[in-house]
Amino acid sequence: MKGLRTFFVVNAFLFIALWIALVGVHVQLFKLDLARENQQINSLLSLQLTRIDQLNQEYLATLRDQHQLSFISTQLAVDNTLALVGSPQHWLVDLAEPSKTSMQTIAVDKFQVNFKPSFEFVSDGYLRLYLTIAALCAMGYMLTSLLYIRAMSRVKSKLKKLVNADRLVDEKPVLGAVGELIKDQKQQFTQQIRQQKHAIQQLEKQVALDPLTGQFNRHSFRQKMQEMLKTTPKDTVLFLVRASQLEEINKARGHQAGDDYIRDIAKIIDVNRKDYSSSSLFRLLGAEFALVLPKFPASRVSQVAQALKSSLNEYSNGKQMQSAAYTGVTELKSGDSIERVIARADAALAIAQSLSPNGWEIVLEDDETLESSELQWHSTISSLINKNNFRLASQAIQSLHRTMPAYHEVFIRFLSDNNQQLPTETTMVMAQRLGMILELEKATIGYILHTISGQNAEYRWGINLSKLILTDPDFCSWLTQQLLTYPNLKSRVVFELEEEILDMHLSNARKLFEVLRRNSCHTAISDFGNGIGSFKLFKELKPNYVKISSDLVQALESDKANQQFVSMLVEVSHRLGCQVIAQGVETLEQKQLLESMYVDSLQGYLISRPELIA
Repeated sequence: MKGLRTFFVVNAFLFIALWIALVGVHVQLFKLDLARENQQINSLLSLQLTRIDQLNQEYLATLRDQHQLSFISTQLAVDNTLALVGSPQHWLVDLAEPSKTSMQTIAVDKFQVNFKPSFEFVSDGYLRLYLTIAALCAMGYMLTSLLYIRAMSRVKSKLKKLVNADRLVDEKPVLGAVGELIKDQKQQFTQQIRQQKHAIQQLEKQVALDPLTGQFNRHSFRQKMQEMLKTTPKDTVLFLVRASQLEEINKARGHQAGDDYIRDIAKIIDVNRKDYSSSSLFRLLGAEFALVLPKFPASRVSQVAQALKSSLNEYSNGKQMQSAAYTGVTELKSGDSIERVIARADAALAIAQSLSPNGWEIVLEDDETLESSELQWHSTISSLINKNNFRLASQAIQSLHRTMPAYHEVFIRFLSDNNQQLPTETTMVMAQRLGMILELEKATIGYILHTISGQNAEYRWGINLSKLILTDPDFCSWLTQQLLTYPNLKSRVVFELEEEILDMHLSNARKLFEVLRRNSCHTAISDFGNGIGSFKLFKELKPNYVKISSDLVQALESDKANQQFVSMLVEVSHRLGCQVIAQGVETLEQKQLLESMYVDSLQGYLISRPELIA
């Protein structure tokens, strides 16, 4: 439309300019004609006419030819008269047809001359000419505009067919080169739009999906729950699944093994929901999954939960794990919030973790069940402490030279009253929630000291301490009293704390390490090697051992910079009189590289798996 409007404006401007130019030309011609006639009149008046018989047709013709007087014609001369007006010296010369002119009189010398001015004489002819030119211009303008509108209409119609068609129907281009150009542009635009749509879809997937498992993430879960809770949910069930061994696997084998474990749990859940097409699986936090089953009554929960438990049992047995994951189930209700739904499912999961490995439990009410869950865990933890419902496992550490004594790291296992193994991480979390964590920690350390006191005297036993003992002002004195009970054991005990914990509580860590040295105990910093700041702990704590993080060991084969960093750790440790243990060794290549770096000991599934202490 903009192009059409521009055409009309330009076209009208051109026609108007043409008309003005023509009129201007004719005006200039008219001015020249007027000047010539005025000259002729002056020439006529200059003649000496003394007698009347001089004014006849022959004489007028002679005058016309002699003086080139264009307005004196033979026909005109017939009607002209020469009459005496007034005194004999005044003559009147009539040079025009009286019926067609309005005469004007001028006095020249002794004559009075009547004549018709040239402008009036020719104005009618010029006016007709101007009007004719204007009419022709207007007709040309209208005709050109109609032709242009028709052409544009045909072009637009063919362009529309070209754009809407996937390809040209005719073999010949509709508009020649223009059609081919438009076709190419359309294909390019279509390709760009497809690429942009694909990129948008990929971005939407990245925002909505968990990159590790390929399932929906926590953000998608909240959106889904908000949509469902806006309406009145009916027969919608939430399964909250928690992978119970993630922290232990990360510590023992590295985060790569932990990622593989999370992917395996996601696959197990995904396989068990394949018969329910409307279900959705989400990964919430690091070790938690949410499975939402709409249009699924709570009466059918056991069908899915039991199948999931069987798959988890098979997996944990194959991996020689105490458990793989636990499941808490609840049902969405009218008026629920996301937090209330998750709280019910979490309470069900807590109960399931206190029952049996890979167990499940369903909770449909809020307050009473939550309270009963905490009461049940309080009873379970109290039973652990009072009855020493513990079991110990140890993992052998291989020495690479004779100067280093044999070393075993001890792991604690918790048992319920019916001798079912409880998830270690969950038990510790619930003990902390109930304010029983320090009591549980001291009970486990006492049990470990009592158990290893009867074991082979040549071994050194590594005991892990949690961060909570660093915040307890009475722990050092309590531990001193415990060590006095086993005087022959003190030199064979190695107390291990993670580097991150020690760095956060450095002043308390210095005090603890000093107490341990006075009691002839050994110390170790585990998960060592977070960066250059790790060397600060050498100076501050002076440990007997450092245990290189399994994350560094896992990346050792492919990362040259990592190899250089580990070599530097080993060299600095040896100069400070500290022995180096590499954690998480699982391949022969890793073992060979670490041996070439002169580490003192190796720990990992390639060397030994944890085994129960009789």
